[in-house]
Amino acid sequence: MKRKCIVCVITAAATALVFSGCSKDVDVSAGKAATAFVYEQSKEPKCIAAEGEVLYALESDEGKAVLSVYGSDGGLKSRASLEDLGNYGAFEVKHICVYENKVYGAVLKSGKVTIHSFDAATGEVKKICELEGLDGIDKIGGCEGRLYWIGNCLKEAEEVEPVYDEDSGREIYYSDTGKKMGCIDPESGENFVSEIDFPVSFAVSGDKVTVYAFEPGKGFYFADYAQPEEKSFNNKLEGITNLEYYGGGGEFVFLGSNAVEPHVLPVGKAEGEGGIVRVINNAFPYFPSELCASENGSVWIINSDTVISTEKRVERYDLGDIKITGKPIRAITNGYFPDRPFIAGSEVSWEELSGEGFALKVLSLDSDYDAAMICSDESAAHDIKENGSFYPLNDVPGVEEYLDSCFPYIKEAVTDEDGSIRMLPVNVEIPIVIYNEKNCSEAGIKFSPELESFIEAVEKASEVSEYYDITRYRMIEGQLNSYLSDHVSFDTEIFRDMAELLKERCTEEVFRFHPTLSSALMSAQFEQLYVDPTYVEALFIQHIYRSQQIQLIKDPNLRAVSAPVSESGKAVARCTFICVNPYSDRLSETLKFIEMAAAGMCSERNSGMLKDKGTYDDTPMGRDFYSVYENGEICFQVPSEIYWDDFGRYCGGEIGLDEFIKEADRKMETYFNE
Repeated sequence: MKRKCIVCVITAAATALVFSGCSKDVDVSAGKAATAFVYEQSKEPKCIAAEGEVLYALESDEGKAVLSVYGSDGGLKSRASLEDLGNYGAFEVKHICVYENKVYGAVLKSGKVTIHSFDAATGEVKKICELEGLDGIDKIGGCEGRLYWIGNCLKEAEEVEPVYDEDSGREIYYSDTGKKMGCIDPESGENFVSEIDFPVSFAVSGDKVTVYAFEPGKGFYFADYAQPEEKSFNNKLEGITNLEYYGGGGEFVFLGSNAVEPHVLPVGKAEGEGGIVRVINNAFPYFPSELCASENGSVWIINSDTVISTEKRVERYDLGDIKITGKPIRAITNGYFPDRPFIAGSEVSWEELSGEGFALKVLSLDSDYDAAMICSDESAAHDIKENGSFYPLNDVPGVEEYLDSCFPYIKEAVTDEDGSIRMLPVNVEIPIVIYNEKNCSEAGIKFSPELESFIEAVEKASEVSEYYDITRYRMIEGQLNSYLSDHVSFDTEIFRDMAELLKERCTEEVFRFHPTLSSALMSAQFEQLYVDPTYVEALFIQHIYRSQQIQLIKDPNLRAVSAPVSESGKAVARCTFICVNPYSDRLSETLKFIEMAAAGMCSERNSGMLKDKGTYDDTPMGRDFYSVYENGEICFQVPSEIYWDDFGRYCGGEIGLDEFIKEADRKMETYFNE
């Protein structure tokens, strides 16, 4: 008996793909792609700062620091070598700023933090002062005749208790590194240390320095540096590494927030109830020095093709039209989902609820939320699927076209018996085993979709090498999910045979975790100077998340297969969906949001959902990846609380198989009949 997963989900927030080297005019606020203007002449950029439309870039020329100045057209206006910084100066400069036509740099060398001025015309370097007691420096900025700074003093770091945020129902964490903040008189070099505790970052706007900091017991807040006692608390961003104001409306672009999925550049606002607008996708700046902005609406980042690529470039975006309206799509979810669709310019406010609270809100027909996101393996999904009320999406432009472009089993999973489309699939994941074809062939390792043969392949690997990674936990979890996609009872001969195999032969001595194998495989992907020696010896690794799988899709040495499949011969897929609350008081805006989401996902690369092979990389592993995902099925999974602990007791010899089956079936019957 199949239990198709018809669940609800919500989406993400925000913007669009970056196309390097292109500079088309695009209205991001209308949900279209933000395109980058690329500074083609830039060498190896390390730090950037801007004043108006002029960009200053501290670059590396064989390790030596070079200061380049670029006009708005990308043309090089001047370039000077900062000889006094020495042969490795480009790596020692941690941040630069431009203030009143002067360039200043924060340098960390031999454990000392110093502030210098740089002459962009002559390359002259002048030391202004030393910031004693700091182990590192994050950022500097100029305002009202002062240079402001923020740095770390590790010996003064404190343990800080998390804060429970009543609005979101989550604990908010802060990890202290002994951060301090202060300002310098650039003429005298005199340094003034602020009494602000736990500063996180700051930004300059006009004649004001806004500090983002943390207060134990309350959480994160914004305050004017000159009046730090007047605090505006806002926990929606959590920890960040940098923020920069652009335009004049109080919006800022920021880095490093753990409230936003990785590799997305977002825009926020300190005041109001607005959400977070995601404006750039595939953005890989990390350090504060890799982001700057000016109040004409321009934002610059140091970007690359991947998170670990050594080939960097400077990109500029016009975000002047991106505004925080204070009327976001109100999205609820049970926990954090990193796989949100990327929708240009959409303003979304996320509320992460407990499982019980999430189900209660969806089932109670509240009007105070607009959309919800859930996954097919969530415990609350069954009740929501059976009893929830979702707005049909058939008439939303682009939704049917998007579903027609997906694999048929995905469209089937979101469509009712009467043909109503109740949700929008936004992510699908199938556990796959990625293997080195040559190494496995030489070792006599052949994978099979049949469980016993698959176990034999792993046993063979355990006899010849340690360089593989597939854990007992993941193996058992996958096989129980696979079995339950075809059955509602454990009392079958098929399950008894499977259970005995898993207990007797899926042992921790055979199914092992190799802690460095994943990073070793990644090290060879992007023409790194150093390739982990483990890569050469690697046999195989199991990845359950699509984002991990596609990072290896270009490697010519790697192939992919599904883990053992269900009785139907299909691989069980974990799918995340969006559904719309029909009682929302912002229904029209939410449906527009769905329309934009569907349009954006129609051409996503290596999505695992689209049936057009042209949207996948044409590599050996890319073709394998397509074959696995083409042969999937989305099934509603019984909550693991019903059977997981007892199955562990069975595998540990605490209870017999018959006792497990009797107790698990009792819980299953109660679950389906309650």
